[in-house]
Amino acid sequence: MSKLLTNRRISFATRSRLTKCYVWSIFLYACDTWTLNASLERNIEALEMWLYRRMARISWKEKKKNKDILEETGLKHTELLKTIKTRQLEYYGHIRRHQSLQKTIMEGKINGKRQRGRKRKSWLGNMEETTTRRINECCEVALNREEWRRTIASNLWQETEQR
Repeated sequence: MSKLLTNRRISFATRSRLTKCYVWSIFLYACDTWTLNASLERNIEALEMWLYRRMARISWKEKKKNKDILEETGLKHTELLKTIKTRQLEYYGHIRRHQSLQKTIMEGKINGKRQRGRKRKSWLGNMEETTTRRINECCEVALNREEWRRTIASNLWQETEQR
């Protein structure tokens, strides 16, 4: 695929669509169940920028900043992380509205003592962080599909504006 994705005879927009079709579809498999931490988010951003650099044939040795690469390619911001968070929020709403094993597991508690050290970041913690709401509020809002969709759209729009 590298010859196709780096071919200058094909417009960048077409190559970008091919990347989303062939690379992102494989990469995003089951991303709605991932627990995102800071290092994973950095790696995802790095992968996306690496793909854009390869498609634009810009070497890392040129020491160009990511912002400059995005301007050269005609993109406003990175999209991969936003796509992952959108899918996670949609999946959370789906689980909350249906009685299923996933809902039971997600709401369940484990008996016993917790291990020493800092608590690991949880998937529900990601939902709180992304929506900037407590998980109790998220549970109530997610039961109403239309309101949950508005919440997803507004939170991800705000995140895009912050970048």
